[in-house]
Amino acid sequence: MEKPTLQSYIEPLFAVAVRKCEHITDAEDLVQETILAALTYLSEGKTIEFPEAWLKTVLERKYCDLMRRKYRQSAAQLTDLADAEAAGDLVSNLIRREEEVRVRREVAFLSKTYRDIVARYYFYGKSIKEIAEKTGIPEGTVKSRLDVGRRLLMKGITRMDGYSEHSFMPRHLSLNISGVAGKYDAPRCLVPRDDLLAQNLLILAYEKPITVSDLSRALGVAAAYVEPVVNRLVEGELMQRMGDGKVYTDFVIYHAGDHSKYIDEQEMFAREHADAFCIPAQKTIEKLRQTPFYSLRLERFLLIAIAEGAVWQSMDGCRAQTVFPDRKDGGKWVAFATLVHPDETTDEKLLRASRYTLYGRRDTVIERYLDGKNLLMCNFETMLYPEPKFSSLDFRTVRECEEQILRLFYVVAKKIDPFSVGVDPCVVAAIPLLTKRGFLAEEDGRPKLCIPHLTRSEFAVFCAIFHTAKTEVARALSTPMAAFLQHHRKKIPSHLKSVPEQKLTMPYEPQPMMFVAEAIRRGLHPQDLGEPCPETIVVFD
Repeated sequence: MEKPTLQSYIEPLFAVAVRKCEHITDAEDLVQETILAALTYLSEGKTIEFPEAWLKTVLERKYCDLMRRKYRQSAAQLTDLADAEAAGDLVSNLIRREEEVRVRREVAFLSKTYRDIVARYYFYGKSIKEIAEKTGIPEGTVKSRLDVGRRLLMKGITRMDGYSEHSFMPRHLSLNISGVAGKYDAPRCLVPRDDLLAQNLLILAYEKPITVSDLSRALGVAAAYVEPVVNRLVEGELMQRMGDGKVYTDFVIYHAGDHSKYIDEQEMFAREHADAFCIPAQKTIEKLRQTPFYSLRLERFLLIAIAEGAVWQSMDGCRAQTVFPDRKDGGKWVAFATLVHPDETTDEKLLRASRYTLYGRRDTVIERYLDGKNLLMCNFETMLYPEPKFSSLDFRTVRECEEQILRLFYVVAKKIDPFSVGVDPCVVAAIPLLTKRGFLAEEDGRPKLCIPHLTRSEFAVFCAIFHTAKTEVARALSTPMAAFLQHHRKKIPSHLKSVPEQKLTMPYEPQPMMFVAEAIRRGLHPQDLGEPCPETIVVFD
């Protein structure tokens, strides 16, 4: 095992230095001097047996030397310019009245435009001329920014309100998209589940446009750390920047309660119009049973597909069609998110609504694999199969994971050694897990495909059966669906103009799985298939 290099200790040393020093530059100097001392020590042929402890001891000594040097110097007046004194600069007075900590906090909340000028002027003692020369900004602009910066400081110092609730009780935002994700699963990769800073910035910038300084102050996080995240969200098209420097979140955010707000009305709609779904579905299931490729698992997939496709199509005539814009990340998507409050997770209506969860059909396609075959995998995810499908597999994106899974399913079906064709070892190692979850079975010591596998010609027959039923159900539901959606729409902030109409009705729509539940209740299809049934099919010759 290789010994850690000095380079590997820089980050933990810097973390210690930042906690000790008032300025980032002092912390950087402290770390550089510590590393230099270590290099000098090693160049003399000496050995450092416990590098971390040795380096932290040296850093502590360097810090003491820095403090001795600093306090041997005469105390600097932070406002020694005539124009500042003549203006009765309240910032200087506050500092002299031992309010420096409060001022420094407010400086940290300023946006970079003003923070850089104020810090150079007050904390580093630079003149307006020196700042202008160093930054390349005209002296008049420096004076103007310094004046605005002072006003913003005083506004922050004198305001009575403190940090928002988000600073001590951050909220959780679950981001999703409709459409096609971009590179590295963008934009979901911009807001990971554990990135509470990005999530709460999006939440705070939703109701109305807001400055970076106000975002920073609300979270109690210095603007220098907030700005890069905001810039990343703007670049990723989850936020928009206005001409006055304010930003806003550019997609709809639901509360968890939105998904259960009209649960009674949604369930009643599905019951009242159950015949419109169940009668065509029953005829279609009978057609499927007459095919040579019928299976109970395929029947379940068909039932879900009809419900999802028909409910979606029934709304085409009562709302504008969603347009998926081309995105900078290469995708074509529309974002939406749900804000989760800890207290809402125990809400009875929300738990009831969760039983109808359906993630729309997700298709994975691989073209010309091995012997030139095109591979297709179609996935639904519902609470009829509550197991996580492909969790525990370490891939950067869902797409990458499912492509590897599809390759595995192909070689298993063709009885090819997966290692001989370069299937990812992580997926091969997951064969026991996939067997437990119902995708595979063991036969004569080898894995066997358990999910429905159709040839291209069989899939064409399946699609024809499906489309006939979907169209019939959609036609029967279209008129009552239009009346329902007319009175069930999400209200959003007036400045949001890019939210498609479909996202205004989405949480309030009668859910496809409510119709599937009605079909199960009537005995068209069993609730329990006797074995795990992931709602997944594969198609290849």
